[in-house]
Amino acid sequence: MASIILRWAIGLLFLCAGLLKASDAQQFAMDVQNYELTSWTFSILIAVYLPWLEIVSGIALIARRLYSGALAASTVMTAAFLAAILSAWWRDLDIACGCFGPEINHTNYPLHIIGNTLLLLALAFLKITERRSNLQPAQPGIS
Repeated sequence: MASIILRWAIGLLFLCAGLLKASDAQQFAMDVQNYELTSWTFSILIAVYLPWLEIVSGIALIARRLYSGALAASTVMTAAFLAAILSAWWRDLDIACGCFGPEINHTNYPLHIIGNTLLLLALAFLKITERRSNLQPAQPGIS
C-alpha cells in the first residue's frame, strides 16, 4: 500500500512539474541557463524536451506502464538536478531553481538538497519494491 501511495505521489510530482515547465519553455530555458552549466543552445533543448520527459514519466508511474523505464528516467532526472543544485550552491549562484515553473524566490539550497535526496530514496524504495514483486507470484487486484 505504501508503494502505491508513493508511486502516485511521485508520479503527480513529475507530472505537475513537467506541465508547469512546458507552459513557459522560454522562462525554463533561462532558468536552466542560470545554472551556468550548459550553452544557450543546450539549455533550449533541455527546456523543450525535459518537461515532456517529466510528464511522460509521471504518467507512466501513475499508470504503472513502462514502469521500469519511468523509474529509471525519474531517478536520472532527480540525480542530475541534485548535481546541478549542489554545483550552483558550491559556486554561490543566486538563482531560482525553475523546478515548478517560474519562481520569484531564490533557491533554498539545503531544502532542495534534502528534498531531492529524499526523492532519490523514495525512487530506490519503489525500485526495490518492484524487484521483490517480480520475484513473487502476482496477486490479483493489486497494482
